[in-house]
Amino acid sequence: MEINAEVNKIFGQEMAKLFAATIDEEELKQKAQQVWLNLNKSEWSYNSKTNSEIETYIRQQILNRLYEKIEEILKEPINEETLKQKAREMVDKARRAGEEAIVRDMAQRMVDNVLSIYGRNEQIVREVLSQMNLQKESNKLY
Repeated sequence: MEINAEVNKIFGQEMAKLFAATIDEEELKQKAQQVWLNLNKSEWSYNSKTNSEIETYIRQQILNRLYEKIEEILKEPINEETLKQKAREMVDKARRAGEEAIVRDMAQRMVDNVLSIYGRNEQIVREVLSQMNLQKESNKLY
């Protein structure tokens, strides 16, 4: 069976060479240009452009290579100590971000409460806002 397939393959290649030799060079150029245009042809549908065949092929090849690289990285052994250190860093960052958000929220609520209590006195409100702006400006300096 394998010998048959090999014979057919070689015979097919030789037939293709003979057939190509009979084609006029100008016709061959025209066909090649037509194939190239077809590969690069993009169509518009519902206000969106579809990718040409060659773009689709190139994207697929890039994706395949990317998947191979990702699989290689995932197959590498993971260092336990590095993993623990990264986890600690992530937890520390999350904790700091949470604490900062709580402090900002509490400060804003305290200011809102002060302003609502003293809201009837315009001078106190302006003074509190002025102090807040000064504190914001001094925090930006550091």
